[in-house]
Amino acid sequence: MRKTLLVLSSLLAYSGCANAEVYVDANFGANTSWSSPVYNVNGGYKFNNYIGVEGGISYSPQYKYSWGPGYAYNTDYWLFDGAVKGILPLTDIFSLYGKLGLGLNNYTSTWNGCNGIGCSGPAYSGVNLGVLAAAGVQFDLSSQWSLHVEDYTVTGSNPNFFVFGGEFNF
Repeated sequence: MRKTLLVLSSLLAYSGCANAEVYVDANFGANTSWSSPVYNVNGGYKFNNYIGVEGGISYSPQYKYSWGPGYAYNTDYWLFDGAVKGILPLTDIFSLYGKLGLGLNNYTSTWNGCNGIGCSGPAYSGVNLGVLAAAGVQFDLSSQWSLHVEDYTVTGSNPNFFVFGGEFNF
C-alpha cells in the first residue's frame, strides 16, 4: 500500500500542475438498466490536461415496474463515487476520457406481489461497494465551458447510466 501511494504521488508530482483546474459538472440521462432518468453532479480537480480526480453523486428516482395485476417493484437508487480520470485530448476542442474508481450505492425497494388485492410486500434496502468504470467524449466550447456524453456503471448489481452534461472550469 505504501509503495502504491508513493508511486501515485510521484506520478502526480511529475505530471506538473501548470494546467491545474477545479471543475464541476452536471448531467442528465437515462438509467439504461431500468429505463428511468438519472441525475448526476461531479466535482473534480485536473492536475494537467491528462489526469484528474473527481467525486460525484448520482440519483435515479423511483422507478416503478409492473408485470401484471398487483405485481410491482419500486426502487430509489443513489450512487456516491470517487475516481481517477484519464483524459486523451485528440484536438484542441475534442477529448476522450475514462474513469476508474469506487462507487458506493444505496437503494430502497418495495415489492407488491399480492396479485391485485392491494397488500404490500417487504421493503428492501442495501448498500454495495463496487468498482466504477466510465468512458466519455468531451467537446470544449471555451476555456471554461464544455459539453460531454458519458457511459458509466459500477460492478455488482448496479444499473448502467448514459448521461449528457456540461462542465464548468474555474
